[in-house]
Amino acid sequence: MRNANPMLGILCASLPMAAWSASSPPSPLDAQLTRITTLLTGRYAGSIVDPLDPAGGKMIRLHHKIVPIEAPQFGQKVFYHQISRDAVDSLQPTQQKIYVFDLDPARKLNRMRSFVFYPKSGYANLERDPVALRQLQPQQLMSFPPGCEINWSEETGEVFFARVRLGDCRYESVAFKQAILPLLTYRVSRDAFAIEDVLHDANRQPLYRSVGLASAARLPTTFASVLAASSPSEWREPDPARTLYMDLDAGRVVFELSATFAPAHLANIRTLVKAGWFDGLSINRVQDNFVTQWGDATTSRKLGGAAARVGPEFEREWSADLPFTMLPDGDVYAPQVGFVEGFPVAGDRAQGRIWLAHCYGSLGVGRDNAADSGNGSELYVVIGHAPRQLDRNITVAGRALQGMELLAALPRGAEAMGFYGSAAQRVPIRRMRFAEDVPPAERVPLEVLRTDTASFAEVIEARRNRRDEWYLRPAGRIDLCSVPLPVRRKGSP
Repeated sequence: MRNANPMLGILCASLPMAAWSASSPPSPLDAQLTRITTLLTGRYAGSIVDPLDPAGGKMIRLHHKIVPIEAPQFGQKVFYHQISRDAVDSLQPTQQKIYVFDLDPARKLNRMRSFVFYPKSGYANLERDPVALRQLQPQQLMSFPPGCEINWSEETGEVFFARVRLGDCRYESVAFKQAILPLLTYRVSRDAFAIEDVLHDANRQPLYRSVGLASAARLPTTFASVLAASSPSEWREPDPARTLYMDLDAGRVVFELSATFAPAHLANIRTLVKAGWFDGLSINRVQDNFVTQWGDATTSRKLGGAAARVGPEFEREWSADLPFTMLPDGDVYAPQVGFVEGFPVAGDRAQGRIWLAHCYGSLGVGRDNAADSGNGSELYVVIGHAPRQLDRNITVAGRALQGMELLAALPRGAEAMGFYGSAAQRVPIRRMRFAEDVPPAERVPLEVLRTDTASFAEVIEARRNRRDEWYLRPAGRIDLCSVPLPVRRKGSP
């Protein structure tokens, strides 16, 4: 499927990730689709001979990205492909396409429907614009008629083949008539994908000369290389009014709190901290593979001006203004998972609800049985495997940015639920302060990679498909709490 511009036919070297039906019985096709899923999503670049250059000596470089998107108006498994001449995440893409995977219920054929955006449609990096995605409709795009889907299969010597062998697949619109004749071939391997394709006009005459197999190589995406290539504008300094320092004898732990998801608890914690309420208290509980918790072990300290009860902030409305970066591999606990403003989140878009998730380093607000009994005077941080069963049952107020080793390496409590049995075992808290109340020279100069950036998308891909020298078999997927959220000292390369 191709655009009206004849040159673009050879530029569209692409193939989307595959999908499968969880309710269907396993079949050999599932293994093929898993291999494709592992290999394909990512960023690619390659140079080809310009098919419109009469002399045949001009080379052009193309950048591609293929990412999953949430667009149920097209189907359940939908992918976005952007092609450009200037950058992987271009603001002026050369072409954009949407692929939809529909599996035959009898599990006999794997088919793909494809859609092409009209030239200069005004979209760019569509996967990051949920409002535009929701508004986009299939009838706004160009597509082949029924019967012209792409079928794929695995063949000897190649990881993957996809071909269109129909005799008369064409676009017909007000602007143009264009046919694609057999043979259209995609080839996908561990390191690249390629296409061999010749477009014909309505009279079956070639629109441009063939340049043979056009290949694009997968861009290197190790975690270190992504951060090294990131731009300064993709990093942010945490707001001092939401950055909390906890000073222990062993050092300082730095937390970032969320005004977007827990504004009332942030306000109450602020009241407690500014009054010095935590100073001189202690860490009272360290439960192995679960949490480290602190507060008033004697329950005798008065709250002062802070509220004794705060309404639960277990979840919030999923509004269109949230800069949501979706994780492509799904989740056990929620229909959608991803990141908002530097925090791991889970949500249900159909219900319009979203919440902070319990991952390693998440800062939670302890409570009793009553939903409104948490007020921020008892706080905990997750030090073990992500206890996602707590999601939407306890308010998550933020996450640790630095110093988690100081909380995770503490001796475990021997009493029930990991509580320390004596005052001598408790770890003293020297003081807690918001960064805004600490002299600038004494602050920790941190910066955080924004989770709505191209580099963070590359971080996700780098960890989904580990291509470090040691990894022989990339997993091809990742869960929410395994995605690293990069933090560094300001000014670090």
